[in-house]
Amino acid sequence: MNRLNQKPATPSIDCQSTQAKETPSVKLTTKERETLEWMVLGKSAWEVSRILGKSEAAVNFHLCNIRRKFEVTSLRSALVKAIEQGVILLH
Repeated sequence: MNRLNQKPATPSIDCQSTQAKETPSVKLTTKERETLEWMVLGKSAWEVSRILGKSEAAVNFHLCNIRRKFEVTSLRSALVKAIEQGVILLH
Protein backbone atom coordinates (compact mmCIF):
# COMPACT_ATOMS: atom_id res chain seq x y z
CA MET A 1 0.00 0.00 0.00
CA ASN A 2 1.43 3.39 -0.84
CA ARG A 3 1.63 6.33 1.55
CA LEU A 4 -1.27 8.24 0.02
CA ASN A 5 -3.77 5.54 0.91
CA GLN A 6 -2.63 5.10 4.50
CA LYS A 7 -4.67 6.56 7.35
CA PRO A 8 -2.86 8.92 9.70
CA ALA A 9 -1.92 7.42 13.03
CA THR A 10 -4.35 8.16 15.84
CA PRO A 11 -2.59 9.78 18.77
CA SER A 12 -3.08 7.97 22.05
CA ILE A 13 -3.89 9.98 25.14
CA ASP A 14 -3.19 8.72 28.63
CA CYS A 15 -5.86 10.37 30.80
CA GLN A 16 -4.09 9.58 34.05
CA SER A 17 -0.86 11.28 33.08
CA THR A 18 -2.75 14.28 31.67
CA GLN A 19 -4.65 14.79 34.91
CA ALA A 20 -1.56 14.35 37.04
CA LYS A 21 0.29 17.27 35.43
CA GLU A 22 0.42 20.40 37.52
CA THR A 23 -0.25 23.81 36.06
CA PRO A 24 3.12 25.47 35.54
CA SER A 25 3.68 28.52 37.69
CA VAL A 26 3.80 31.82 35.84
CA LYS A 27 7.01 33.84 36.09
CA LEU A 28 6.33 37.50 36.85
CA THR A 29 8.83 40.31 36.85
CA THR A 30 9.37 42.27 40.07
CA LYS A 31 7.28 45.18 38.77
CA GLU A 32 4.47 42.87 37.62
CA ARG A 33 4.40 41.12 41.00
CA GLU A 34 4.40 44.44 42.86
CA THR A 35 1.57 45.75 40.67
CA LEU A 36 -0.43 42.55 41.16
CA GLU A 37 0.02 42.68 44.94
CA TRP A 38 -1.46 46.19 45.06
CA MET A 39 -4.33 45.10 42.81
CA VAL A 40 -5.12 42.23 45.21
CA LEU A 41 -5.58 44.88 47.90
CA GLY A 42 -8.24 46.53 45.75
CA LYS A 43 -6.22 49.43 44.38
CA SER A 44 -7.06 50.85 40.96
CA ALA A 45 -4.47 51.31 38.23
CA TRP A 46 -4.45 55.04 38.97
CA GLU A 47 -3.88 54.43 42.71
CA VAL A 48 -1.10 51.92 42.01
CA SER A 49 0.55 54.41 39.67
CA ARG A 50 0.61 57.02 42.45
CA ILE A 51 1.87 54.53 45.05
CA LEU A 52 4.70 53.26 42.81
CA GLY A 53 5.52 56.66 41.31
CA LYS A 54 4.88 55.38 37.78
CA SER A 55 2.52 56.52 35.05
CA GLU A 56 -0.89 54.91 34.82
CA ALA A 57 0.09 53.73 31.34
CA ALA A 58 3.06 51.85 32.84
CA VAL A 59 0.78 50.14 35.38
CA ASN A 60 -1.68 49.19 32.62
CA PHE A 61 1.25 47.82 30.58
CA HIS A 62 2.19 45.53 33.49
CA LEU A 63 -1.45 44.48 33.94
CA CYS A 64 -1.65 43.60 30.24
CA ASN A 65 1.47 41.45 30.55
CA ILE A 66 0.08 39.75 33.66
CA ARG A 67 -3.16 38.84 31.85
CA ARG A 68 -1.18 37.56 28.88
CA LYS A 69 1.09 35.40 31.04
CA PHE A 70 -1.88 33.85 32.85
CA GLU A 71 -3.68 33.45 29.51
CA VAL A 72 -6.82 35.23 30.70
CA THR A 73 -8.76 38.29 29.57
CA SER A 74 -9.64 39.85 32.92
CA LEU A 75 -7.63 41.02 35.88
CA ARG A 76 -9.95 39.17 38.24
CA SER A 77 -9.15 35.87 36.50
CA ALA A 78 -5.44 36.66 36.67
CA LEU A 79 -5.72 37.36 40.40
CA VAL A 80 -7.53 34.06 40.99
CA LYS A 81 -4.92 32.11 39.03
CA ALA A 82 -2.07 33.89 40.81
CA ILE A 83 -3.54 32.93 44.19
CA GLU A 84 -4.27 29.33 43.10
CA GLN A 85 -0.73 28.86 41.76
CA GLY A 86 0.89 30.45 44.80
CA VAL A 87 2.42 33.26 42.75
CA ILE A 88 1.11 35.69 45.35
CA LEU A 89 0.12 34.87 48.90
CA LEU A 90 -2.74 36.34 50.90
CA HIS A 91 -1.87 37.41 54.44
